[in-house]
Amino acid sequence: MKRCGYAFPLLLIALLMAVAAFFPSCSEMKSTGPRETVENGGEEEVAGGFSFLVCGDPHGRTDLLAEIVGQAREDEFLVVAGDLTTGKGLQEMQAMKDYLDSTGITYYTVPGDNDMPRGDGSAYQAVFGPDYYSVDIPGAHLVFLDDAVQGVGCPDEELAWLREDLAGVEEGELILAFAHVPPGAPVDMGKSGFVERETESSRAMQDMLAEAGAPVIYCGHLHAYMLYSSGPPRVVVTGGAGGNPHLSEQSGGYHHFLRVTVSGGEVSEEVIRLR
Repeated sequence: MKRCGYAFPLLLIALLMAVAAFFPSCSEMKSTGPRETVENGGEEEVAGGFSFLVCGDPHGRTDLLAEIVGQAREDEFLVVAGDLTTGKGLQEMQAMKDYLDSTGITYYTVPGDNDMPRGDGSAYQAVFGPDYYSVDIPGAHLVFLDDAVQGVGCPDEELAWLREDLAGVEEGELILAFAHVPPGAPVDMGKSGFVERETESSRAMQDMLAEAGAPVIYCGHLHAYMLYSSGPPRVVVTGGAGGNPHLSEQSGGYHHFLRVTVSGGEVSEEVIRLR
């Protein structure tokens, strides 16, 4: 295991969907995308490979997290892609960690903009630890990134760390990435709109992942399920674990999580609706 680093209004919704780029992936790993939408789980077993759960934006809610964890299969872990809290400070952050610890599931987190009010990540770091890091598991190298610093996106020192981290990955090893803000999206959608530095730094992060062959990055921030970009890497948004939806139900604005399956050189997702 490696752990490193510390470091709408509605008019914008249409713009966000319009700017999502769609290009064929050049990754050696096949990334097939969503397989199906499942109501409250499903009992299909994974033949070989591994699977895990990913969700984003619980906003302090543990009721939906309980439903998600309750559907975990043996040996599955959970990734929470930011905005664990509503930004009320250390006590709220600790309460979320205490809850996650109590579930007994192995979990990983990245911070969201709510978790770092005014760009201050001290509460998140004090409770959950480094805001960016990587983990090696059998069959994959997992990269957890902090791209939610308002006005910055990915700081320069984080981008330098990412370049070094990816350079150490063995050729052919699967890389899966996680961040809060979809590359290219603004952090403060309701006020300042697109911020050039945030967009540039997140694109630099995405380019590094593409060069390293990462087939997909899972994000939150937008309270919906959507394929934000076909990449490379594919950018999949899963911000449905608690926050009020930003889109209509028909457009993916519903509470949900993803079950990601890696098998036979392919990475795919099941969208599992909640309530």
